[in-house]
Amino acid sequence: MITALDAESLADCVSLYVDTFNAPPWDESWSPDDASLRLNDFLATPRSTGLCLWGTERERDLQGFVLGHLERSGADDHFLIQEMCVRRTLQRQGHGTRLLEALAEALPTVNHWYLLTARDSEASSFYEKNGFRPARRQGVFVRP
Repeated sequence: MITALDAESLADCVSLYVDTFNAPPWDESWSPDDASLRLNDFLATPRSTGLCLWGTERERDLQGFVLGHLERSGADDHFLIQEMCVRRTLQRQGHGTRLLEALAEALPTVNHWYLLTARDSEASSFYEKNGFRPARRQGVFVRP
């Protein structure tokens, strides 16, 4: 079952986020408080959209989510996927693809989608299989 990601589902998203990104291959060190602040900020962004993928209505366990926001570029809206994750035990079973397809259905006027992820990773392979490609002209620049 897919529902809108809202304030009520945010605690479940935070728990899944910490569990997913603190484990391999990411091995990050998210605290629940920091993850909550991050996801709350993204959800509060104007024109944000998020979806949650749940188990059966009886189980109601969060299996994955996607969250981002629309950005205007000229006469078009682009969508920045800011976070997406699927429960580690359920990865490579089509759940992430299902979330991306539901997001595209929820935003039918969006033609340009983008995100940031690690190069040469399982995540980048997943996104390429779902129609994303590395940007041709743009790069990411960082400062210390």
